[in-house]
Amino acid sequence: MIRYRFLRHSFLVSLLIAVAIPLYTIFFLLPALTAQLVNTFEENAISVAHHLSAMLREHHLLHDGQMAISQDFMDEVKKISRDFHVSKHRIFSRSGKIIAASEEKDIGTVNKNDYFHQKVAAGQIFTKVVAKNEKTMDGESIKKDVVETYVPMMDDGQFLGAFEIYFDITKQKHNLDQLTFQSSAILITIGFGFLGLLFFVRRSVVRPISAVTDAMVRMSQGDLEQRAPVTGKDEISTMASIFNHMCEQLQESHRGLKREKNKLTTILLGAREGIVATNADGEISLVNPAAQRLLGKSEESIIADGFLQMFDDPDFMKHCLEGAGTGMPDTIVYNNHVLKIYASTIVAPDAGTIGSAALIRDITDEKKLEEKLRKLSHTDGLTGLLNRRRMDELLTDEINRAIRYHLEFGVLLFDVDHFKQFNDRHGHAQGDRILQGIAAAMTGHFRNVDFCCRYGGEEFLVIMPSTIHPGIMEAAERFRIRVEEMAIDGLKVTVSIGVAVYPQSGHFKSSEEILKAADAALYEAKSAGRNCVRLPPPTESPVR
Repeated sequence: MIRYRFLRHSFLVSLLIAVAIPLYTIFFLLPALTAQLVNTFEENAISVAHHLSAMLREHHLLHDGQMAISQDFMDEVKKISRDFHVSKHRIFSRSGKIIAASEEKDIGTVNKNDYFHQKVAAGQIFTKVVAKNEKTMDGESIKKDVVETYVPMMDDGQFLGAFEIYFDITKQKHNLDQLTFQSSAILITIGFGFLGLLFFVRRSVVRPISAVTDAMVRMSQGDLEQRAPVTGKDEISTMASIFNHMCEQLQESHRGLKREKNKLTTILLGAREGIVATNADGEISLVNPAAQRLLGKSEESIIADGFLQMFDDPDFMKHCLEGAGTGMPDTIVYNNHVLKIYASTIVAPDAGTIGSAALIRDITDEKKLEEKLRKLSHTDGLTGLLNRRRMDELLTDEINRAIRYHLEFGVLLFDVDHFKQFNDRHGHAQGDRILQGIAAAMTGHFRNVDFCCRYGGEEFLVIMPSTIHPGIMEAAERFRIRVEEMAIDGLKVTVSIGVAVYPQSGHFKSSEEILKAADAALYEAKSAGRNCVRLPPPTESPVR
C-alpha cells in the first residue's frame, strides 16, 4: 500500500507510538508515579512518627519500655496531623494495643495481624496503598484512597510500640490519574494526527511525486508516449507540466532522428557503394548489401573476418587507414572488380576513437570506359591502328630512350601504290576497305612490341623499338611480300616502304628528323618503281 521506505517507516513508528503510549501509561508511567506518590507520603509518615517519638522521649513519657500518653501530647498530635494533613492516626503499644487514636472507638483495640507482630515489631516500616472501597490492613473498609503506613518506635533495638498514620491521597490520586489520562490523550492525538498527516502527505505529495517518478522511469525505459498527470497548480503540477513538455520535445526529436535514421538506412541499403563500419572496439557493426555483393561475402562472413581482413590483406587495409588523411583513395582488384577504397578512422571531438569506416566503390565499368576512351583518343577510327597524335608521342619517347641507353630502333613509312586509282575506279568505300586490309596485315605481321600507326591518308608507319638494322630491313621486306601476295576484295595491292634506322640513318634528335629521313626513303622507293624497300639517301641523313 505504501511504496516509499520513509513513509512506511514513519507510518509504523506513528502506529507504534499510538499503541505504545497507552500501554506505557497504564503499565509503567501510572504505577511509577503512584509509587513516587506513596514514597512521598511514606516519608511524611516517617517524619511525623519520628517527631512524635522524639516528643515522647523529650517529655519523659517513656518509662521502662511503656508509653504514657498525656493530653498535651495528644494536642501536639492533632496539631501535627493538621499541619501534615494526616487523615487518621493510631498509636500502638508493644503488645499491639491501640493506646491513642484519632477516633476514640479504636482505643483499646488490639492488632493481632501477622504483619504487625512479624514485621513492624521487628522494626520494619510497613506501607500499603488502599484504594477507594477497598479494605485496610486491619480489615476496615474506607471510602477514600489512602496510604497506610506503620512506623515502629525502637529504643536500642527494643520495640516499644508503633505509629499507624493514614494520608488521604484521593485528590492527589485523582489529579495523577487525570494528568496521566490527559497526557496520554494528547500523545495519542499527536500520534494519530501524525498518521493523518502522513496519509495527507501521501495523497497530496507522495502520490503525485510517485506518478511523476513512474512516468520518468517508463520514459527512461523508452516509453516516450508516457505523460505525468497534472492535477492542480501547485509545485508538483508545475514539475509534471515541465516534464511533459520535455517528453514532447524528446518525442519530437526522437521522431526526427527516426526519420533521419530511416532515410540513412534507405540510402545505405540502396547505395551502389559498399559501406562497412566498426564500433570503438573495432567490431564490424554495419555491412550494407552493396558491400556483400562487391566483396562476394555474406554479412556474417565479413563480420567474422574483421575489418582488416575485408580484402584478405590486412597490410593493405592498414595502408588505407594510414593514408586516410591524404584524401586519395586506394585501388584494388578484388572479386573480379576494380574497387576504389576510401577508408578512415572516425575520431570524436574529444579525440576518442568512435570507430572506422570504409567506402567501397566499384569502378570496373569506369575503368573499361576509360580504357575505351584512351584507345579512341589514341586509335584511328577507320583502321584501328594508333593515330598520328599517339605516334608522335611514342616516336619521341623512343628517340629519347634510344639516345639515353644507346639502343637501335627503326621506322617504316609506307603507302599504297596507286591508291588514288583505286578510289577513282572502285570508289572511296573500296579504298577504305583496302586501308583496313593493310592495317589488318600490319597487325598480323609485326610484333606485339612494335607500334603500328596510320600516318595519314594512305600512309602508314611502324615503330620497331630495340631492333637492329638487319632485322628492321628483313621485317620490312617480308611485309612488302605479304601485301603483294594478298588480295583485298579480289584486288591486288602493293606498297612502297621507306626505312629509317637509328643510328645508322642518322643520330636523330627529334621525331621530325627521323620522319624526314623515312619520308626521303619512301620517295626513293617510289622513284625505284614502287613495291620495294629503300633506305634514305646519304644526303638526307641528318648531320652526325
